Amino acid sequence: MMRVGKYCMALLMMACQTRFLPAQQAPSKPAEAAAAPAESDEDKANELSEQVGKLMVKCVNLLTAEDPQSLDYCKQQRDLADQYPPHQRLVDKMMAHDEYGIALAAFDHKEEALQEFDREIVLVPQAVKPGSPEWSTAYWHRAMIYTQLGQIDKADHDFRSAEENFRKSSASSDSESAEKKRRIILRQHAALLEKEGKTEAAHQLLQEAAKQNP
Repeated sequence: MMRVGKYCMALLMMACQTRFLPAQQAPSKPAEAAAAPAESDEDKANELSEQVGKLMVKCVNLLTAEDPQSLDYCKQQRDLADQYPPHQRLVDKMMAHDEYGIALAAFDHKEEALQEFDREIVLVPQAVKPGSPEWSTAYWHRAMIYTQLGQIDKADHDFRSAEENFRKSSASSDSESAEKKRRIILRQHAALLEKEGKTEAAHQLLQEAAKQNP
């Protein structure tokens, strides 16, 4: 079984605390609006968000405990998040694919994990802004799976995508957690290049990792 990195789990636990907010109660509709649809997309998204949030907490807690039941709860979370109306709660949907992908990878279902990360990356440009740590995370997680599958060129490409995103002037990488993530990505990429005999490129990445992000 592949052990999930402690840093990845810390990120998931932070998401557990901050991502889902209680759904606001919709204001009463006037009588003349009685013929309107019973439930708007926003209403449906609010209802689903509360359920997805509860499943996410269970998914993350079981993943942290390395419990195989995490696969079931993370899948339930993913399936429910996929029911959000179009263009609603895209970050929640993106992260549900990410967490299920981590669970699959943790219990050696690498090909299935790759599919989840593929689906997450499709959502990334719609869900988050370039330069956001979440953008880099999606490519980073897929790079790790490609590395384990021996698809080195694809892993190298995704590591580069994650790194380039952090180098954008708009990158919101000034927080301590984002900075730590940036350095981990650079060091993992350097280790991959070192194994491939690309010593100079690996050394450059390690030098970049040692520098404080401006």
